[in-house]
Amino acid sequence: MNDLAPGERASWKEYRLDNKGIWDWVAWEALTHESVLRNKDDSVLGVIRYKPFVQQKGEKIDLPAFSKGWVMNIEEQHGEAGEACFLTLTWNPFLNLKGDRVENALGENSSMTIEAMEQHMFSVLDTLASRFPPEAEARILKYQEIIDYLAFSLAHGRLYVEMPAVPVDLDSLLTQDFSADFSKNLITFGEETFLVLTLPAFLGCMEETLRRIIEDMTHTGIPCRHVQRVLFFGEKEARKEMERRDRMGLWCNSRKYIKELIASPLHGNFHGYYNNTLVALVKTADYGKIVRYLRQLFYETQEFYIIENFNAKQRWWGTIPAHFRAGIAAPICAFQSVEELLRASGKDKEEEMETLISVDEDEQGREEDHVSA
Repeated sequence: MNDLAPGERASWKEYRLDNKGIWDWVAWEALTHESVLRNKDDSVLGVIRYKPFVQQKGEKIDLPAFSKGWVMNIEEQHGEAGEACFLTLTWNPFLNLKGDRVENALGENSSMTIEAMEQHMFSVLDTLASRFPPEAEARILKYQEIIDYLAFSLAHGRLYVEMPAVPVDLDSLLTQDFSADFSKNLITFGEETFLVLTLPAFLGCMEETLRRIIEDMTHTGIPCRHVQRVLFFGEKEARKEMERRDRMGLWCNSRKYIKELIASPLHGNFHGYYNNTLVALVKTADYGKIVRYLRQLFYETQEFYIIENFNAKQRWWGTIPAHFRAGIAAPICAFQSVEELLRASGKDKEEEMETLISVDEDEQGREEDHVSA
């Protein structure tokens, strides 16, 4: 049975993609708890803000036993207001066959109704925030603070959105003035373009170079976000996933030893698919100069990097909170502690920052390739 009127012909136009309809792609729906956001797919999201801190010997932040369906974004936002650090949790519910119970909650009572998810998420956030050291001053965001965090994630400080009295339809509210153009490989927003830089290694392996890039961009007024995302797997889930050799059937066909290295046993306290991405909103006219600056810098440091083009939109969406289906990067990685990923205080790194690799102004043409002010 169809709904066409007599004589009416079917048309693909009813399925056309409206380039300006970004609200249709954004997952955010409503604040159903002062500190918990409910998304269109019934997943929930909560945010902890913390200050950079130095890990003390013998102390660590114990994570709950996260498993499939749980996602962690560790995000730094750098804009006119300075630096802000966040840890965001997203929980995608796995329902039973009847569809009336959520089966992947944490703890002994791992089954609950969908309506109970907000309180459970808040409890997890509260427990996790309490495990940060006192100097981190970790706290859970509420209402307008969550709106501000999401607005910066989208527009890098170019927009301010005031929370309405009834915080619903947040997809439309947060994107009504976000006139980004997604019609090409690179996303543009007015006279600016989102530069998406993928860093394949863990934060600790490339931190000095990353800090140099962020410092230079901040100095020249370029707002940027550094986002690390972990799509969690439990230990048994991770082993099972790695044993599925069909997922690696086309990987490294001419490099068997690399495939064996990738498939080697995982040793860590938590596991998951890991993304490490820097997103900067740069003037479109300066995009080429900034790309040359990054290439020169990474050439000197001899570190791997990808300035995204074809996959820029997927990677960008993958950095947006609650959009965990975008930009998934295999294989599964293992981590010893969450402190490996959290922003460390710069006080003990001042001497290191002075000796970072730089692009020499005279011999390497720094004035041409450096980020333009």
